[in-house]
Amino acid sequence: MGIHAWKVNRAIAEKQKTVVGTIIAHEPANHNRYGYTFVLGGKSHTGWETPRKENPRIGQRVLVYYDPSNPAKNALTDFNELAARSLGPVPLLLFGIGAVAFVILFRRRTNPA
Repeated sequence: MGIHAWKVNRAIAEKQKTVVGTIIAHEPANHNRYGYTFVLGGKSHTGWETPRKENPRIGQRVLVYYDPSNPAKNALTDFNELAARSLGPVPLLLFGIGAVAFVILFRRRTNPA
C-alpha cells in the first residue's frame, strides 16, 4: 500500500457515510474475502473485503462505509482504520531509523575520534 493509499483513505474518511448492507458471498480460497451488497438511492452497489476482526455469515447484515461522491469506493472497515493500516510498517521503520541515528550520535559524543 503506502502513502498514496493513506492519502486516498484519509480523504474518504473525512466525508465517509455508512449504510447497512448484506453479505452475499464468501471466497475462502481467495484470501477469505467476503462479497457484500448495499443500496443507495435505489441503486445497488457491491464490494469485496477480507475482514480483520470477525468473519460474517452469508445473509448477515453489515455496516458498509462508502464515499458519498463515489459509492464504488466502499469497505466493511472504517476508512480511518484503512488509512492507518495502509501505512503498514512505516511508523516502525521511522522509529528504527531514529533509534539508529540516536545510537550513532550518542557513541560519537562519548567516543570522539
